[in-house]
Amino acid sequence: MSMLIQKTDDRKGFVMQAFDELGLAERLQDIRSLLIKPNIVSYEPYPTTTHPAVLEACLEYLAGRGLKLVVGDGPAFDAGKSSQILGRHPLKKVCARFHVPLIDLLGRKMVSRRPRRISLELSTAAFEYDFILSLPVLKTHAVCALTGALKNQFGFLSRKERVKLHTVKNIHKGIAELNLIVRPGFFIVDAVETLTHANEVRHGGRKASLGYMLAGTDPLSLDVAGLEILQTVEPKLAGKTPDDIPHLRHAIELGVGSP
Repeated sequence: MSMLIQKTDDRKGFVMQAFDELGLAERLQDIRSLLIKPNIVSYEPYPTTTHPAVLEACLEYLAGRGLKLVVGDGPAFDAGKSSQILGRHPLKKVCARFHVPLIDLLGRKMVSRRPRRISLELSTAAFEYDFILSLPVLKTHAVCALTGALKNQFGFLSRKERVKLHTVKNIHKGIAELNLIVRPGFFIVDAVETLTHANEVRHGGRKASLGYMLAGTDPLSLDVAGLEILQTVEPKLAGKTPDDIPHLRHAIELGVGSP
C-alpha cells in the first residue's frame, strides 16, 4: 500500500495509522536526521496553515527514535517578515513542547539547481537532512487551481525565486521541476477543512468542510486524489482532470509520480 485515504477528523489517530500501515518505521531505519515541512503560509491559522494536531502527532511518533528533528518552512513572500511569522506562530508552541527547533528556510543559504529546463533557487535546508516529512493542507489556489502535496515544496524556494515564478517564469513548470529536486519521503495531507476560491483568507479564501485525511509517498497521486475531493466543494474545478491542472500535467510528463 502506498496511499491511505480516510473519511475522518481524528488527525492524531489517522497519522498514527498511516505511519503504521504505510511502513514509516521501516523507512526510518537508516535515517539520522529528519525535517518536518509544514504548510506555514502566513499568520493565518488552519486551514491556511497545517493544523497543530497533525504536527503534534508527528512529533509524538518520532520522539525518542534517536533522530535529529527540526521543523521548518518559509512563509509566503507577501506575508511579512518570515522570522516574525515563525516566531509567534501557533506551530512554534507545538515545537517547543517537544524541544524541536522551528527553523526559517528563508534564513538559510540559497543555492541554484537546474533539474531540467528551469533553474530554481532554494534553501540549502532541502539537502541537509536525510528525510523530509511533508504536512500540506489541501486547498484551492487562485493561480494553480489547487495546492497540496506537490506545491508544499514551494516553501523551500527563495523569496526572489517565488516572485519570478509568479511573474516572469512559468510557475506550473517550476512546481513540477522543484519536485525533481526536493523529494519528501512521506506526506500527511489534511483535507478535513479547506479553503475555496484562494489558499488564504486574506486573498479571498472561504472555509469549507471536506472531512478527509490522506497519506502516502507519492505527491502526484495524492494531489490527483485531492483534486477529486476538492471538486465536491469548488465549482471551478468541476469536471477537471489532472491534464487540466498545469502543474499536475507537467509533473506527469516529468515522471514525478503516478497519476
